Amino acid sequence: MKFWINFRRGFNMTKNAARMVLFLFVLNLLFALILAVPMYHSLKDSFGSSDVGEKMTEGFDILWWHEFQDQSEGLETTFTPFIIGKGSILNNLEMLVQMKLFSLPPVVLVFGIAYIILQTFLAGGILTTFSRKKQEFTLESFLRGAGRHFPRFFLLLLLSWLFFFGLAGNLNLWFGSVVAKTAENALSEIAPFYLSLVFSALILFLILLIKMIFDYARIILAADGERNTLRALGNAIRFVIKNPGATLSLFYAIFAVHLAVTVVYILLKELVPETQATGILIAFVIQQLFIFAVVGIRCWLYAGEIALYRYIPSDL
Repeated sequence: MKFWINFRRGFNMTKNAARMVLFLFVLNLLFALILAVPMYHSLKDSFGSSDVGEKMTEGFDILWWHEFQDQSEGLETTFTPFIIGKGSILNNLEMLVQMKLFSLPPVVLVFGIAYIILQTFLAGGILTTFSRKKQEFTLESFLRGAGRHFPRFFLLLLLSWLFFFGLAGNLNLWFGSVVAKTAENALSEIAPFYLSLVFSALILFLILLIKMIFDYARIILAADGERNTLRALGNAIRFVIKNPGATLSLFYAIFAVHLAVTVVYILLKELVPETQATGILIAFVIQQLFIFAVVGIRCWLYAGEIALYRYIPSDL
């Protein structure tokens, strides 16, 4: 099967570029510290000399949190019980599907946009590395490729936002109105709940489909040397339409790996008692291993898509 062959090829390509994955992980960690450090100092100031910090290792202190929320602003407002463990993952997924991104505090929204732009820049380096015959990572080649492709990749990013908010956003509003009308006439909350679940799944599928199409547009620009961004996007759409089985199978196979890794992470985090320094350290290590795995899976997806694109004869 086409997708299975390139699923394995993508994994091997990523394994050969392990140094690149490590480099991307370190960049991700350093970028996260931009928010983590001020949040740490804010919490430290709030705890003061009280025993709240010690109590928080035994369980989330709701009374302290309500007081903290009353005095917080900007970044501090994002500190909730839901950012711990599986709550953060589910909360982020809900915000994505329901288009609540602009409800975030300005500082977090700006940080998120900056992170997306950084990932767009790094994508050029990743695809440059995987486009070479030997997937050997060198910082010079990576940065040169990232800089060379960034202008066109940035244009693709802006176009993807038009698709994302134009199609998925309007569809989300229409689905919301249908669910609201169903809830008004329903005898129970069961029907609206399942209808909302189905609609959310459709929105998520559309979001992932848009992402996949724009992945192939980047690949056409980086691997084929296409200079016209709009032509690359059109060719990517035609490639996906002509090969829906292979492209979707590969994408969702790697997406399934991502889900499996996420479930394992959640289960491991739940098993570790974070009541002592050792437990907190173990939980931190597990979290960083999870992030490293996510970075690796992101590279794996690019590698698999490049392998698939080259594997299937193209007459675009």
